[in-house]
Amino acid sequence: MKKIEDLRSAIEVLKTVPGQYQETYVPAEPHAEISGIYRYVGAGGTVKRPTKTGPALLFHNVKGHEDAKVLIGLLASRERVALLLQDRPEHLGFLLKEAVQNPIPPVLTDSGDAPCHQVVHYAWEEGFDIRRLIPAPTNTPEDAGPYITMGMCYASDVETKESDITIHRLCLQDKDLISMYFVPGARHLGAFREKAEALGKPLPISISIGVDPAIEIASCFEPPTTPMGYNELGVAGAIRKEGVKLTDCLTIEEKCIANAEYVIEGELLPNTYVREDQNTNTGKAMPEFPGYTGAANPKVPLI
Repeated sequence: MKKIEDLRSAIEVLKTVPGQYQETYVPAEPHAEISGIYRYVGAGGTVKRPTKTGPALLFHNVKGHEDAKVLIGLLASRERVALLLQDRPEHLGFLLKEAVQNPIPPVLTDSGDAPCHQVVHYAWEEGFDIRRLIPAPTNTPEDAGPYITMGMCYASDVETKESDITIHRLCLQDKDLISMYFVPGARHLGAFREKAEALGKPLPISISIGVDPAIEIASCFEPPTTPMGYNELGVAGAIRKEGVKLTDCLTIEEKCIANAEYVIEGELLPNTYVREDQNTNTGKAMPEFPGYTGAANPKVPLI
């Protein structure tokens, strides 16, 4: 089977297996329409059990984003995840357990060779607007705003320099502002942010979007399985049997996934918070994984 090392090679593998992948050139609106279409393609139009397991779906024609594509449903079934991790569905738990116990650390690659740096936009350039560059969808008309839901957030402890990667919900709030929600508890980046804020310092952070699915799976580990100081990128390295390639960011002192489709570089600002639904006033955030719509958080940190 073809080696998977990024999102594009993962898609190529899915293309070889009937029923696992589909793409469309039909124009689709990122505001609630992409998710609405996938409700029928991916789940058969209902959330009643049992739901249909449809293919991953790539939208080539996203309205308002001529040069962008949106992929949905990549990790929607155990069978598909097994394909992407190149293992058997019934063995996935063992694979992840072994990967946590035998991590392979990431490796640093030259910034000039990194695919993520092929096209660069700077926030100080005239006309810059992150909302036009990133085709972040809303799932329902009541969402607080367009969300990045699979951004790999990478940051480091300001004192120990230990690094980690996690997934957080990120709402595009303005042309150069993104809110970041932290689930209460022992999240690694949450601890990094709180320490930096106590020192009155911003926390540099990179957000890598469109990466090897092994990184997305690995980044979901948290304490106590992976305690503070454990970089979950090592789990992804163990799954692939080689270290994840990182590269230096261009505008902050931090690393990012070298072969990501998008990388956003920014800083979590100390003592700076916004209401999550400040632009829509819906009182809602976005649908949570159990199936209900979560309430908008009244106070979330700002990148």
